Amino acid sequence: MRIFRAVFLMLALAPPLSTGPIAAPVPPESQIENRAKAALREMSDYLKTSKSYHFQADIQFDDVLPTGQKIAFSAKSSISLRRPNGIYAYQAAETGVRRLWFDGKQLTLLDPDNNTFARESVAGNTDQALEHMIRELHFTPPLADLLFEDPAKAMLKNTLHGFEVGISPVQGIPCRHLAFVDKLIDWQIWIEDGKLPVPRKLVITYKTLPSSPQFSATLSEWDFGARLPDSHFRANIPAGALQLPFMKERDAATQPNSTTISGTAK
Repeated sequence: MRIFRAVFLMLALAPPLSTGPIAAPVPPESQIENRAKAALREMSDYLKTSKSYHFQADIQFDDVLPTGQKIAFSAKSSISLRRPNGIYAYQAAETGVRRLWFDGKQLTLLDPDNNTFARESVAGNTDQALEHMIRELHFTPPLADLLFEDPAKAMLKNTLHGFEVGISPVQGIPCRHLAFVDKLIDWQIWIEDGKLPVPRKLVITYKTLPSSPQFSATLSEWDFGARLPDSHFRANIPAGALQLPFMKERDAATQPNSTTISGTAK
């Protein structure tokens, strides 16, 4: 999972969490149950076959005060992907609204409440844009693992153990419930059981941080047939908006990434 916060305009699409201690050493052998790996691979392959898709997410996340008290926040996200080079994400939370666009040439992040934005030239496909956000800008759009060309590969990159818990419903839909252990986090995913193996829920527990804060997202309204025009991925910046730079210093983002699995282990 990845984090993101930019000091100048709170350039984040997800809430911040504070940095915690490194986890105790874990045996390097990856022990992932075949059924769990197969279910995640089926989901990933299904997403890979689509040139574009759109989904909604209801998000809950914890922020931890210096006293150790957890404060619960919520957000709603709308996320679109069009391969090879289109990403759009909108998130409205108690902590503010953010909009992000990538059109194959530029990456733009807007804070409409403060009428400020940041922009950077990033040429390439969606995977390259996501890696640039993560490695260079130290932020990511919400649920970025699901936007990679190969979501399973991204999600299992640092995973040590995993198994299938069983079948359980998410919003009345039977889902395969999978649980995984990473170096710094525990994470669970619920994948629809049947002909549409899309992710329906994701829960991340930051077990190495004080108070073990959580991030949870329930995913709905998957649309694989929508025609997403170029304009959907082209930044729409209000008149008079102030352009500010992305914060590229690691100490500008001193929290763990709160929305992705693949970026937690360094």
